[in-house]
Amino acid sequence: MTDQQIADHQLPTARPKASDQRSFSGTSTTQAEALPPDVLAAVLKAAITPHRDMRVLAALLEREDDERRRLLQGLGYGPDAD
Repeated sequence: MTDQQIADHQLPTARPKASDQRSFSGTSTTQAEALPPDVLAAVLKAAITPHRDMRVLAALLEREDDERRRLLQGLGYGPDAD
């Protein structure tokens, strides 16, 4: 969570636990789960989307469609079913 997100959503903060051994330079912590699920999903989507390679995604979706077609055909569904 960024300081801006914490402020924008008025999220609760807490002091870091003394037992936490992770590297951390701040004075307070906030749990991502404090955001409503739809807001958290939007934050994640905004962070991930610019890094997607649309050619890779298109190839993956095509492969998924081919596999689905083969599975359905093997189960006796679809135009090429026996």
